[in-house]
Order: sequence, then structure tokens, then C-alpha cells
Amino acid sequence: MTNSRCATHDPAQEIGLLRYTTRRRLMTSRSARISHAGSHAVEYLLIALKLSVALAILSVWTFRSGRPTPFRGGTATNLSEEFAAYGLPFWFMCVVGVIKVSLALALIASLWFPRIAQLAAIGLGLLMLGALGMHLKVQDPIKKSLPAIAILAMCTAIALL
Repeated sequence: MTNSRCATHDPAQEIGLLRYTTRRRLMTSRSARISHAGSHAVEYLLIALKLSVALAILSVWTFRSGRPTPFRGGTATNLSEEFAAYGLPFWFMCVVGVIKVSLALALIASLWFPRIAQLAAIGLGLLMLGALGMHLKVQDPIKKSLPAIAILAMCTAIALL
């Protein structure tokens, strides 16, 4: 009474299979660790980008709204003068402000709710395209457009990553 499975059992073959599966498992876990480390780097980059964009927008539209900066359009010294220099009404400034602050807060919220990040980044990116258009309209030097360009680039990265 012999079991056919035991009769054909080859210990050398079993050892070879064990070596193969162990090597494969080690290789897989190594590539997984490398991939895992790369995903952490992207996550940290996204966090930094989201916070940079959100804090910059919130700063401009809250603490610095009444202060002059070298980046204001035309000869404006505050936000309301800047929108007037672009030929835009006060109510439009209020609408843009509410939208920008809301999208900036949505970027911060996206640290906990990642699904909203892309929408917030695209929205802010579109607003930055509008800001660039306004700087071109009043023929500002490129220096005044640099913050809008930087925010647009960061929003593009957030939306694509």
C-alpha cells in the first residue's frame, strides 16, 4: 500500500522550488519597498504643494489684502485697487475672493479627503490663468505675474499627481 504521491516525491525538487519561491518573495518585497518609498515621496510632495498653494492664497486674500506688494497689477496698492486697475467691479473681486478662499480651504481639507484635491487644484489653476490674463491686459512686467505662474504650476502638479 503505497501512496503514489509519496512514491514520486523528490526532495531535491522541493528544495529548488523553495529556493525559487524565497528568492521571488525577496525580490518582490524589495521592489515593493522601493515602490512604497517612492509613493511616500509623492505623498509628501503633494502635501507640501497643497499647503504652499493654500497658505499663499489665504495670505493674499486675508492678511495681505490691504497691503501693497510688488506683485499687484498696475499701480495698485491693495486688492480693490488691483481689480479696479483691471477694469473689474468690486462685486467681482468679492466673488473671486470667496471662490479662491474656498478652494484654498478645500486643498487643506484634501489632506484628509484626497478626492477633492484635483477639483480644487483645477479651479485655482483656472483662476491663475485669469490672473495672468489680467496682468497681460494691463501690460504688467513679467515679475508681477510670477506668483500667478508659480501657483498655476503647483496647481497643475497637484492635479496631475
